[in-house]
Amino acid sequence: MPPLLTILAPGRSRDLGAPEQWTVHLLGVATAILLIAISFGWYVKREIALFLFLGAVLSLAFLTTTANPARPTGRSLVAWLLVVLSLASCGYFVAMQPVHELRLPMIDELSALDIAASIVLIALVMEATRRCIGMILVVLVTTFLAYAVFGNRLSGSFAHRGFSTQEIVDHLVFSTNGLFGPALEVAAFLVVVFVVFGALLDRIGGADFFYDIANSLVGKQVGGASKVAVVSSGLYGSISGSPTADVVTTGSFSIPLMIRTGVSRTYAGAIESAASTGGALLPPVMGSAAFLMTDFTGIPYATIVLAALIPALLYYLSVFLAAHFRAHRDGLQPMSEGEVPSIFAVLRRDWAYLLPIGLLVWGVLSLNRPAFAGALACAALVPVAMLRHPNPLALIKTLFFGLSDGMRGMVGVGVACAIAGLVVGTLSMTDLTGKISSGLFHMSGGSPILTILVAAFVIIVLGMGMPTPAVYALSAVLAAPALIALGVEVLPAHLFIVYIASMSAITPPVAVAAFAAASIAKANPVMIAVVACRIAMVAFLLPFVFIYQPALLMMGATGQIVISAGTAALGVLALNAALEGYFLVMLDGMKRALLFVAGVCLFLPIAATETIGALLLAGMTGWIWTLRRSKRARPGVA
Repeated sequence: MPPLLTILAPGRSRDLGAPEQWTVHLLGVATAILLIAISFGWYVKREIALFLFLGAVLSLAFLTTTANPARPTGRSLVAWLLVVLSLASCGYFVAMQPVHELRLPMIDELSALDIAASIVLIALVMEATRRCIGMILVVLVTTFLAYAVFGNRLSGSFAHRGFSTQEIVDHLVFSTNGLFGPALEVAAFLVVVFVVFGALLDRIGGADFFYDIANSLVGKQVGGASKVAVVSSGLYGSISGSPTADVVTTGSFSIPLMIRTGVSRTYAGAIESAASTGGALLPPVMGSAAFLMTDFTGIPYATIVLAALIPALLYYLSVFLAAHFRAHRDGLQPMSEGEVPSIFAVLRRDWAYLLPIGLLVWGVLSLNRPAFAGALACAALVPVAMLRHPNPLALIKTLFFGLSDGMRGMVGVGVACAIAGLVVGTLSMTDLTGKISSGLFHMSGGSPILTILVAAFVIIVLGMGMPTPAVYALSAVLAAPALIALGVEVLPAHLFIVYIASMSAITPPVAVAAFAAASIAKANPVMIAVVACRIAMVAFLLPFVFIYQPALLMMGATGQIVISAGTAALGVLALNAALEGYFLVMLDGMKRALLFVAGVCLFLPIAATETIGALLLAGMTGWIWTLRRSKRARPGVA
């Protein structure tokens, strides 16, 4: 790897020795149990819980990740030193919490020790970010911090009054608008229980269950292996919410199976990447960004989940149709009878997995208490694990390592939310958010559609290599105000950001889901990302559509919602047929172009263009159906 890329790239997983392994396990299990207990209602002061959570996340980050890709992956004394500093600095804030609780922020003076501990903690968060996410985000945060320190020396509209070191530290560490603000709070009190639930479910065989369900439903269809990948990745991703984890888990089964049944290595990796990326958009969990959205907007989580349902189903319809049309075009065969289990046999054997998932959905939608629902689902996994592991020792080991896996899976999200808190704190302190929104308007010349396009470009650039929660947290304070100023309602504006941010997982050049799939498919990751973006084109179009047509988010009259969803579904059909070159028969260039035009017209939220698109699609369908019948009537005609 070139030296520059080595500096900018995040570290890699460390090979843990016995002391490191047991430290990671014990720290992870203890933290997971604490946060699940809090989700059940056990009272711990918010600040103390956040201090403990951040200390655990930083320690796990340093123990499990090297400083950069070129570093040896063995034991590191520097890593242990950073762990000690992390626990000591967070322990200091725990010990001093009764004292700090009584002071008035921005009024009472901070002690020299308070300032020193705060600066050390900020530096540790920056270093953990560099290791887990990469140098680009550290440079971005450093730029914002430099602006807070030196912005008073600027001239013009971007100048501010200036802040002392104490004011900056007070705002970033001791207020609820900085490091220990909404982003970290959501990570600790909401995201953790769902990530732990996904890890426990995986440990007791949940990924196999989703795969078997998908296989039994679509395995016998043409291109069954590709469709199994789409369905299983969607089911598992709706719970895990992590594109990379989804690719690694379900892709380890589906990608080799697709390749074995005739799918090219690149296309197999692309289907898996696109299907896994959509898991962060599919209710009930929707990834960590949906929880952050609840906190940023004040909109109930159940409302967000219902609003996101139709776009998510349209997305998976698109990926499924892409796999369907490609399979017919390439003449792929269904999976063999022996490879496809009966749906009744799967449910008879593994029905118990449906109970915790059902509890999760019920708790999220009916109780509107997502954290409690996640904790309840985690508890419900225990009797399921007992059925799979009747041996008490095996059961304890499964639960222990599942809790550990969950907290280890939280490292990237926790670090991302911590660093996002620093950015949000800096922006709120300097009032840079309004200035950036004005800058977006200026760049687009005041044009609404250009402003939306510029906002989408900014989100994609921010998302290169960054976890979706961090991208959303930054974009929610940078881009959302500009969108809302255009007259866009809060829910569509923030869901627009979630969609564009989620697609960063497959957007070149830093497409983390595509790189994960490439390691399994043994194919070029950039080519996988390019093909995945084509398969997931609908996800890039839908956010622009529901900004102008909120009926897709179940906002409006029932009739309008049904018409909008139906029109968009027809647009999905037309676009995928055009892109894959198959619709009942092989398509030539002219037919593909006409179907593409029909698809675009059906997506445009204008009644006249939707009508034109529907008529064009109907005409094309009739024409192609006639051609298909005539070819069948003439044996020997290809």
